[in-house]
Amino acid sequence: MADFIERLRGVVGDKGVVLYEDLKDRTAGYRHPDETLQAKILVRPANTDEVSKVLKICNDAGQAVVSQGGLTGLVDGNIAGSDELILSLERMREIEEIDPASASMTVQAGVTLQTVQEAAEDAGFFFPLDLGGRGSATLGGNISTNAGGNRVVRYGMARDMVLGLEAIQADGTVLGSLGKIVKDNAGYNLKHMFIGSEGTLGIATAITLRLLRAPQHVTVLLADFPTMESAGGAVRQVTAAGVLPAGMEIMD
Repeated sequence: MADFIERLRGVVGDKGVVLYEDLKDRTAGYRHPDETLQAKILVRPANTDEVSKVLKICNDAGQAVVSQGGLTGLVDGNIAGSDELILSLERMREIEEIDPASASMTVQAGVTLQTVQEAAEDAGFFFPLDLGGRGSATLGGNISTNAGGNRVVRYGMARDMVLGLEAIQADGTVLGSLGKIVKDNAGYNLKHMFIGSEGTLGIATAITLRLLRAPQHVTVLLADFPTMESAGGAVRQVTAAGVLPAGMEIMD
């Protein structure tokens, strides 16, 4: 075990490795705020190359790995067991490029959704994916779960906003392309295999996102319904009429 840890430290440095006894101050996430992380070790790579090398070390050692982003998931897919290793993307929070010509943004997978939204707005664009955990949820997590959010009716799922994707397989192999073009029909579309796979096929490390022009006007409408059924019926009538609101949310 000591040799295994030293090999990891050789890749990510001392600050990139957190041992079990130092995890007691970290909560297990949104659904388990009173519980601490249960893993033998947490590794914090800073870039794609480090993720690749860490996964190769784990693969060679037969060490099970659970990837984690912002820990806002509701289905416990990011919960690790006491004998597993957590690969956290919390140090991978760089916005690598905003390209106005192609209306795209390339980010590391640990960037939060809110950071992407604000960076797009500052550049005169609009990134439509939105959900309640925007301040903590990471783009890697959004992509791995193919998040929908409250604007899905008009703008689609997370996969509809991805132009390019870079991911690392369990053996450390780097796959994918961070292309910026919409019409890309050359070869297999690997990004759609990884989007929604929740880390079972590999770990996303960088994403190229499609940006839109910001809406010129935004209007909010709040309506009261006597039953949940009548609220659902109103939604069906609105969409059937060809009206696609930017966002729709039901509050009970």
